[in-house]
Amino acid sequence: TARIVRGIKVGPSPEWLQQRLQSIGLRPINNVVDITNYVLMEMGQPLHAFDLAKLSGGIIVRHATDGETLKALDGAVYPLLPDDLVLADSARPVAIAGVMGGEESGVTETTTDILIEGAYFDPPGVRRTGRRLGLHSDSSYRFERGVDPQQVQGASELAVKLILTIAGGTAEDVTLITGAAPQRSGQVTLDEDRALRLLGIPDLTLDEAYGILEKLGLKKLANRPGQSDWQIPSFRLDLQRSVDLVEELARVIGLERV
Repeated sequence: TARIVRGIKVGPSPEWLQQRLQSIGLRPINNVVDITNYVLMEMGQPLHAFDLAKLSGGIIVRHATDGETLKALDGAVYPLLPDDLVLADSARPVAIAGVMGGEESGVTETTTDILIEGAYFDPPGVRRTGRRLGLHSDSSYRFERGVDPQQVQGASELAVKLILTIAGGTAEDVTLITGAAPQRSGQVTLDEDRALRLLGIPDLTLDEAYGILEKLGLKKLANRPGQSDWQIPSFRLDLQRSVDLVEELARVIGLERV
């Protein structure tokens, strides 16, 4: 996804935003970059802000060509291979997809117009490029493990809302979208008898267990004697087995009831 915001004023973030970032070990940079970092930590979705004036035309996603390089935001120049996915304008790569943006198109105090980019990138590709380059970031950490593909646009909308509130400007009405979000939600069968034995909580009822799972965003699809089928939301791809659901029940109930 890509959305343009024009007429912003880049400067220090408000105190509340700086304090929240500092509380988790992040250094405030400027209001736009701080907002993308805040959304990253709030929703688990990396975003990148480009200085629109420093882009030649729009951006595309493509593989790098032999001999291309990118000067990343850490100041180092990285050689790229055809196996590496990049975001590029009409002239050169401007970001290593899922890993780090380029310094030459980054947001500075003189920036007035920005392009907010958000995406779902294939985890193995991001991991392969990051390891080869020895380049890791908060964004690559999440892309490598799989972000929620259904929340890319939601994260972009939150970032734009915060930018308009904190940095001013006017956002274009349309968010440009290319590709389709992959369907990553799955289904898990809960072995209810084994779950109750593992938890060891005499007063735990199945109705209470169902209520906990539903509050966590799971949807019950079917019931059979001793078993129930659950639809797993796209933001909880770590839930893959029956015992994963038991662990969630224990976490919410609290071990003091065991």
